[in-house]
Amino acid sequence: MNILKNYDRINVILDTDTYNECDDEFALAYMIKSQDLFNINAITIAPFSHPSKNVFSKDSQELSYQEVLKICNWLNFDTTNKVFKGSIDYLQNGYNGDNDAVLKIIELSLKNDKTYIMAIGAITNVALAIRKEPRIIHKIEVIWLGGNEIGYKDNLEYNFKQDVEAVKVVLNSKVKLTVIPCQNVASNLRTSIYELAHFLGDKSGLNQHLLARFYCDGFHGIQEGRVLWDISVIAYLINQDWFITQNISCPNVLDDMSYEFTEGKHEITFVTYIDVDKVYKNLFRKLGDNNE
Repeated sequence: MNILKNYDRINVILDTDTYNECDDEFALAYMIKSQDLFNINAITIAPFSHPSKNVFSKDSQELSYQEVLKICNWLNFDTTNKVFKGSIDYLQNGYNGDNDAVLKIIELSLKNDKTYIMAIGAITNVALAIRKEPRIIHKIEVIWLGGNEIGYKDNLEYNFKQDVEAVKVVLNSKVKLTVIPCQNVASNLRTSIYELAHFLGDKSGLNQHLLARFYCDGFHGIQEGRVLWDISVIAYLINQDWFITQNISCPNVLDDMSYEFTEGKHEITFVTYIDVDKVYKNLFRKLGDNNE
């Protein structure tokens, strides 16, 4: 089912750790190329850390912020009052500070009748916004890429393990939530530098940048094939017919970061299948358009 009614655009916020990995950059461009469907209210910067590369959550804010501006500039997207730096640490480390991203999420959520938050990094900003202003719970819907397939042995996945406390806050808040798991679900969104070059190569400066980041993003080494995990969240709001979902009683998160099944709690939606071909066909069509 397409979520759009009567061709109205929906209010969206993208919460992204943009410089962490190239899939965020593809997702950002995909969203901007879908403005016939999305009224982009804000792009908020989620924290990420790579201690082995001497990049910590506070440092990551500026890296991602500048990358957002770069991609938006290529796509002629006006960033005035649109891009906001977020949390400089994680809830699980005791962080509870105010920041521009959290304040903007609260402001927009209270103002709009409905706001969809597309979260493709650690879910810290969203959790903080919910904790600071619980009134937004009934005015937002969160689609988050994080954790692993329901029934998988653990959730030792990057977005999940960076801030487990934030995950617990969002799960237990009773906010309307759709989780797109990584292992065995979004992990099917694998492509190669050769496929990207075929569909996107020589199209634009942006696409050349995306291909270069895909090949070597600076944190994960040179790779000819990768999973573009984050495009799943954008695609979900473009057309839910490309996905199969399951509603379950909200699971508990155990100390080892695995899910514990429950009964009688509020329902959470988990994606169980993605039609990869349809998602990539749509992505390639939009990013292959040389109209920047």
